[in-house]
Amino acid sequence: MDSPAKTNLYGLDRPALEAWSEAREQPRFRAGQIYRWMYGRQRLDPNEWTDLPGALRERIVAEHVVETGQLAERLEASDGTIKYRVELPGSGSVESVYMVQDERVTLCISSQVGCALGCDFCMTARMGLVRHLTAGEILGQAAMIRDDRGLHERPFNIVFMGMGEPLHNYDAVLSAVRTLTDPEGFGLSRKRITVSTVGLVPAIDKLAAEPVRPRLAVSLNATTDEQRDALMPVNRRYPLAVLRESLRRYAQHTGDTFTFEYVMLAGVNDSDDDVRRLARLAHGLPVKINLIPFNEVPGELPYRSPSRDRVFAVRDALLGRNVRTSIRWSRGADARAACGQLALESGKHKPKREASS
Repeated sequence: MDSPAKTNLYGLDRPALEAWSEAREQPRFRAGQIYRWMYGRQRLDPNEWTDLPGALRERIVAEHVVETGQLAERLEASDGTIKYRVELPGSGSVESVYMVQDERVTLCISSQVGCALGCDFCMTARMGLVRHLTAGEILGQAAMIRDDRGLHERPFNIVFMGMGEPLHNYDAVLSAVRTLTDPEGFGLSRKRITVSTVGLVPAIDKLAAEPVRPRLAVSLNATTDEQRDALMPVNRRYPLAVLRESLRRYAQHTGDTFTFEYVMLAGVNDSDDDVRRLARLAHGLPVKINLIPFNEVPGELPYRSPSRDRVFAVRDALLGRNVRTSIRWSRGADARAACGQLALESGKHKPKREASS
């Protein structure tokens, strides 16, 4: 008879570790010790957890693993961006990205294998949803890239803009955010963490009530419901007026600013009328607009990026309407590491979609 598989401790938050300790008749403070070893010190061998009794360490080794996954492949772009393929402890793979721009380090993290939301201009969407990641699989991406790039003494940012819709995997993502921001965990400021959503309104409302919130970015990408229905099927459930009202509530309740991410598609959403409508959508909200020229995938996606002149013209027109606006130029496109390009596309790594998803 096969022995039962060992469960993974990595990813358990404080309450879960306290419950684990109590179930084993251990004092609750053991949970804090284990938490600090795994996340604060990033020591994953229980034999090194020297403030735990030897018998408990032996039991942990016998019953559990403490695994983040593995950095299986690296692909470096000409601008220094690195795309990683991460083999997950559970099953399957995701892609994560390391970016540096003007000394600012950002890790782009995945929250799902694939995505269920079906945005028409996104390669990840073509995979469908394979599965959600656990909190440990999310944290593991950050931990492994931090170690690989030697970032322990260097501040870095995390954006949940990799594979998946973060607010569709709400509980795991928020559990990871709490560990990332815990002084005894990764110790990051919440202002260094951004979660991007296509606009899942109930989850945005729920996020507003969280005591520890990341920054919020909303992938807008259209200025009419007709446009957005075609580009982003989620709009049929949460149209622009409903989304905008949820963001007004979010800002009113939290006092936070947020971002509209606007992927620019030539001839689709970059007209002068779009500029005027986009300014109206932003009016009265504490929002900044990030214009993102589309990262082309020839032979795969039919869309094209506007010319640089057109991108600048749209930015200037928005600024002229007193809308805070910046341009987010592509990073890592020649390694298929840019926004919307993550898809585990090499044949041997392409995942199979779960029938139940």
